[in-house]
Amino acid sequence: MHGAIDILIAGSNAPQSTAIELILTHEGHRVTCVSSGAQALAHIKSLQPNLVLLDPELAEISGLEVCQRLRADAATAELPVVMITPDTRTVFQRKLAALGASAVLSPPLAPQNIIDLVAQFNTGESDEV
Repeated sequence: MHGAIDILIAGSNAPQSTAIELILTHEGHRVTCVSSGAQALAHIKSLQPNLVLLDPELAEISGLEVCQRLRADAATAELPVVMITPDTRTVFQRKLAALGASAVLSPPLAPQNIIDLVAQFNTGESDEV
């Protein structure tokens, strides 16, 4: 098992974000939730998370734009960004990949799927809790 990592969840669906937060904190990760793109950018800068779970439909600044900004900044260009979206259309999935999404998570959001996805990006380089 890898160590705990810092995860930022930026989601417009509060119940979904809370559910994901509970799953990941139960796994020992440190999770922060925000509800807008502006908050996401501010928290990424201050918290320097190991992973970002990002909703494309955020308020103020869309998750799509947040992802683009992260990729354009040398300090965050390699930060894993998982887009959370119910849109499973191939064209939209390709758009997310082109914008720099590391992976896409679509419902149903089964706890084990979330845990497995986060494990893919947990290199074990962060501090153990």
